[in-house]
Amino acid sequence: MAVAKILAASNPFARLQLELEAVDVAIVRSQYRRLALAVHPDKCKEPKAKEAFQALSEAFERLSSAVGQAQCLREAGAKAAKVSKRGSPGPEPPEAGGAPSAEDRKARWWDTKTWEEFEERLRHRERAEAALRLRYCSGLRLRFSTKKMREHVRAAERSAEHLDRNMGLAESFLWPPESTQTARDLEEEVAKARQTEPWPGAANELLPDYNERPELNDPQMALQRLLELLTHLRAVHRYCLFCGCTYDSTEDMEENCPGVTEEEHEEASSAGLRSSQKSTAAQPEEPEDEEEDPLEAYMVSVEAEAERQKKGKRKRPR
Repeated sequence: MAVAKILAASNPFARLQLELEAVDVAIVRSQYRRLALAVHPDKCKEPKAKEAFQALSEAFERLSSAVGQAQCLREAGAKAAKVSKRGSPGPEPPEAGGAPSAEDRKARWWDTKTWEEFEERLRHRERAEAALRLRYCSGLRLRFSTKKMREHVRAAERSAEHLDRNMGLAESFLWPPESTQTARDLEEEVAKARQTEPWPGAANELLPDYNERPELNDPQMALQRLLELLTHLRAVHRYCLFCGCTYDSTEDMEENCPGVTEEEHEEASSAGLRSSQKSTAAQPEEPEDEEEDPLEAYMVSVEAEAERQKKGKRKRPR
């Protein structure tokens, strides 16, 4: 029953059995966990369980932030307006950004063979989200944090592309915008336009400045993008952006990686340095063992014997 309802739902809210209105993210997480247990392929044997689980997870990804919910509500409103104007529903339009391909879905953090692995990844994602919100969205630090988030998003996008390519995965929406097929298509159009441009360089104005990324000026959108990237890097590739390395296993990462944010790595590094300095200062320096000179030892013994004889003479009675 749950599988059929999810696949028949017309929008992300309906997939998660939520009213078409903004809702607390904690409720979204609760609904997702409850429905995921019902349709995860490891728990549900219905033929379309995997398809329903993917659709449910994509809905959760979109509704797990206030920005994503607002976008989905706008899309639902626009869809309703078109229906009322036409008088009939008609075919379902694709969701913003396009539906992920089968290859793209293989790289998503929720695509696991067992329910236990999925639960662990979900808990990890929740811990990562809490850490990011604590570090980046704290009052007076917001402006500085937004700048840092932009830098981290760009670095994480490049890492995702590099690791995905090495794994043989298809192009992903997590890659830098300039690395997508859309960007390549636009470059081809600009190349054709250069043949008839009214003045040199006119066609280049059609190319977007990929460094601007105005959507990343919104702290919530930047935070959501960074969360998606870090979750993908850590869950799919066991790669930490701030350690700059790939771990052998999830357990290895949990044990040796300081955390999800850059600040956690800096704090761990500083604590390690202070501990090392304290340990060094607490240990007294031990004198180096010098090899004894045989001649010097002999002369010391001769002088000691001479001093003993002098004392004996002074004590002899007259």
